[in-house]
Amino acid sequence: MEKNSEIKGKWIVLLGEHIIESGDDIKEIYKNAQKKYPKSKLILARVPEEGTLIY
Repeated sequence: MEKNSEIKGKWIVLLGEHIIESGDDIKEIYKNAQKKYPKSKLILARVPEEGTLIY
């Protein structure tokens, strides 16, 4: 859906291995994803900003 640099610091909704929504408003992107895929198991995640270390 989006290039890696375009989603840094954003919320994403995953369906399997695919990013189906992304943005700054977690409620909005999740609501949109639920409308498109109502019976699917969706995963929410936040993509770290550049330079963020995850331990």
